[in-house]
Amino acid sequence: MWRRLRNIFNSFRTYADLSPDLRMRQRVNSSLHNRPALTAEQWFEQCWRSFDIAPSIAAFVYEYLPQYSGIEFARVRPSDRLDEDLHLPLVCWFDWQTSFCEDFWARFGIDLSDRFDAQSYPTVEALVVFLNQQLSVNHSSVGKIDHEL
Repeated sequence: MWRRLRNIFNSFRTYADLSPDLRMRQRVNSSLHNRPALTAEQWFEQCWRSFDIAPSIAAFVYEYLPQYSGIEFARVRPSDRLDEDLHLPLVCWFDWQTSFCEDFWARFGIDLSDRFDAQSYPTVEALVVFLNQQLSVNHSSVGKIDHEL
């Protein structure tokens, strides 16, 4: 009986350790609230066009990162730091990077699982540039293969 209760207690503690920090998520969203919320098209035009980012990459980040983080990405800007400003490791579920890679695979057919580490990208800009590079490299290698055939 005691073992069963201890297991239940440990399960709750583990769940809490692996869950997003909802208070931090609320603080992050509150800190972004003074910025205008942009539509996906506005976000691309104002934040990413000048970086020569593919619209599909910007749309992917705009659509999926809020699902993992609970952060209003309509208010996020390229210079926002993933750890210090957005607190991504704290506001996401522990396995969000796995889901991110799976969703990227489903959308673009590119496997990031062997090279994606969110802690390697200090800002949203660095993350989006990395994703765009993966798309560019994949498309150029596909083009070479098609050309060689």
